[in-house]
Amino acid sequence: MYSFAPLEHRVAVIDLGSNTARLMIAQYTRDRVFKVTDEVSRRVRLGEGIARGNKLRSGARTRALEAVRMFKSFCDAQGVERILPVATAAVRDAADGPRFLEEIGRVTGLQFRLLSGEEEAFYSTVGVINSLGVFNGLILDIGGGSAEIGLIRDGAFTKGASTPFGTVRTTEAYLPDSEVTAGQMKRLDADIDQVLDGIGWIKTRGAETIAGVGGVVRALARIDRMDRKYPLGLVHGYELKRRRLEKLLERIAATPVSERVRRIPGLQSEREDIILAGAMIVAGVMRKTGARRLIVSGQGLREGLFFEEAFKPASRPDSIGQLRRFTILNLVRLYGYEGPHTAHVAHLALSMFDQLEEAHGYGALEREYLWAAAMLHDIGTVIDYYDHHKHSAYVILNAGLPGFDHREIVIIAWLCLNHRRGKPDFSRYHAVLKKEDLAMVYRLSSLLRLSEYLDRSRAQIVADVRLETGDKKVRMKVLARDDRDITVELSEARNRVQLFEEYFGKRLEIEA
Repeated sequence: MYSFAPLEHRVAVIDLGSNTARLMIAQYTRDRVFKVTDEVSRRVRLGEGIARGNKLRSGARTRALEAVRMFKSFCDAQGVERILPVATAAVRDAADGPRFLEEIGRVTGLQFRLLSGEEEAFYSTVGVINSLGVFNGLILDIGGGSAEIGLIRDGAFTKGASTPFGTVRTTEAYLPDSEVTAGQMKRLDADIDQVLDGIGWIKTRGAETIAGVGGVVRALARIDRMDRKYPLGLVHGYELKRRRLEKLLERIAATPVSERVRRIPGLQSEREDIILAGAMIVAGVMRKTGARRLIVSGQGLREGLFFEEAFKPASRPDSIGQLRRFTILNLVRLYGYEGPHTAHVAHLALSMFDQLEEAHGYGALEREYLWAAAMLHDIGTVIDYYDHHKHSAYVILNAGLPGFDHREIVIIAWLCLNHRRGKPDFSRYHAVLKKEDLAMVYRLSSLLRLSEYLDRSRAQIVADVRLETGDKKVRMKVLARDDRDITVELSEARNRVQLFEEYFGKRLEIEA
């Protein structure tokens, strides 16, 4: 019944960062489907002490070399056919950085590419464009040795800049002690502000999106998410409000480093010493731009390098294009799906949506939600047929849908949950929705449910439907394909009219 999309190629990206070395492995079929299959990270603190001697420390070199050797062995064991290794700020800024990369090459056979600050900003921006769908705004990527800022205009990378405010470097230079003082923080704030003043194009309109990339940004999001008791487990797409960040920053500053993990739920031990510097960098950029919120991206530099490798569009090297549509198709291709059935359910649901436009008053966005749910509603069958509507919703809520915000992800998951019968409980996620979304979801769910049962045989013997809307009732004429018997479809659909009648406020009559 279901067949999984073949993934023809396997590629690895190694990011030798100033704080962490990371390996990402992904499989893909060019321009069609991809998935990340593995990720390994090691905290190497390669940027440790560079500011004092302009050279990589012996211990840091050893840790980094061991991590890269392990990554190479991991890739060999998995049969990875292509490895893209890059190094960033720590190696770039150290006088002996190029010699260290030569040493890695002799030991592992991997020839690392040393990225410039602007290249680092570019690839981080590519990762964000193809995962958040930012059309205009700024990308802030905070690493251990530097922070890169990229400018997006009309959905494309325009320019980038590198600043020396990485979390490791900043902690060592400004906040080296277990307990920080007001004077230390004031000095750091002033220096961040001064450097940002030199980037003229950063002073954008405050309403524009700022997307945050990097481990410390994700760490801040996890802390805030836990503090709010946020119902979704997703970090990607999470909105971090500046006013909440400012309060969190004060809380971190007032807590000694040795006490932070215990007293700040959600904080990981490997970031307890650098989290304050990261929070101050994020807050400084948000103040400078006037931004009230930051959207967290779980994808950045590594994914940007991968997208360039796997898609490489000639006209737009920084975008795979039509992100939201691609996201839905990528997920259904990964999980395997009955193309004719899901496409036909989508056709019937959108046909009803369009014919009922005056009755519901919704527009292009709601139509897109309905299409997405129609395409995804059966992916849970790959886990088990029974309760597959619950499995579909679970996959969507946990995998996320790049390009859709959290509210939209909840809407699409809820539509899938509702496609069979009854009104399953989804109240734990209501906090993510707007008040008016509840009725909208049930109206769209009623159309999806009717469409599902109008293709109950999964043979597409119902060609289309025609709706006639009156004051008190809607008459649905079901058109058979080639005069085939649609007895099953009529019977099943007539048993699924309750949700439609409740939320459209009209009786529904279904006839051949």
